[in-house]
Amino acid sequence: MKKYLIMCAAGLIALAMTGCEKTGTIEGEVCDAFTGKALEMPTIWIDSTIYSTLKEKYKFKQELRKGQFKFEKVPVGNYKVIAGRSKYIKSRNEVTTTEENPDAKLKLYIYSDQIDPGMYVPAGDQGPKKISNEWVIWSTQCDQSIAGYRLAFPQQDPSTKVPNVNKKDKKKGKKGKKAAAAPAAKMTPLPAPRVMEGKFEVFYRNAASVTTPLVAKTFPAVEGKVADHKDCKGFDADEKGLFADKNGGKDLTVTYIAENLFKITGDLLKGKQIIQFSQDGKTLQTYYFENK
Repeated sequence: MKKYLIMCAAGLIALAMTGCEKTGTIEGEVCDAFTGKALEMPTIWIDSTIYSTLKEKYKFKQELRKGQFKFEKVPVGNYKVIAGRSKYIKSRNEVTTTEENPDAKLKLYIYSDQIDPGMYVPAGDQGPKKISNEWVIWSTQCDQSIAGYRLAFPQQDPSTKVPNVNKKDKKKGKKGKKAAAAPAAKMTPLPAPRVMEGKFEVFYRNAASVTTPLVAKTFPAVEGKVADHKDCKGFDADEKGLFADKNGGKDLTVTYIAENLFKITGDLLKGKQIIQFSQDGKTLQTYYFENK
């Protein structure tokens, strides 16, 4: 009997503790990542919980028209708040509430699913403005050397045609006319670097889902002999190239914005440099910049 009473008392204490669990409010706003403007009628939910703006009893539906949401009586703890919208890429955001700070206010960002992979500059009300990677066809695949560019790229001039050899001339053998040699390929030089002054601040849209951290670094761009960079593929033996000086590399700050979208910030090096985005030690993309 005594044991039974002890068990009952313990159950009542546990029930009382559950009933007194500290709760708070998780609220915020959902905005377009590129314009910063609030998005009408987003969908928000807290992963693995009952809290969702799609619930029939959700009582702040009018606020959703202004991109705002609110969940009340949320027990303190660690949560993942997810935001999305039709034809937009969603975001997943970690939030922690405690008994001392049971409330949380968030600003969540999502972006159009029509945004192509690549680098973008913040463009305010004008929306995304892509930085064209015009150096990509000059880039080479490197291992230890981080990154490299050819200084010139052979490009056949479409206006120049290789002369046809007359069949009768072929039959004449040595006495016939010599076949005209194909014209030398036109060499197109590496485009000048993109000039940027002041603080570096861009968005980077990754082409695939990132399960490991995205790394952004910038390296001094130095001209060198191909013989010193045998790990870089795509060069001819007698070529020179532009390479990343890995001894002078500098980390840039990578901030998660939404799925596959990151904000890259930091102070660039002085002079010409190669900016590298990588994951798991493998280069995803490189850009050629100059900070004057």
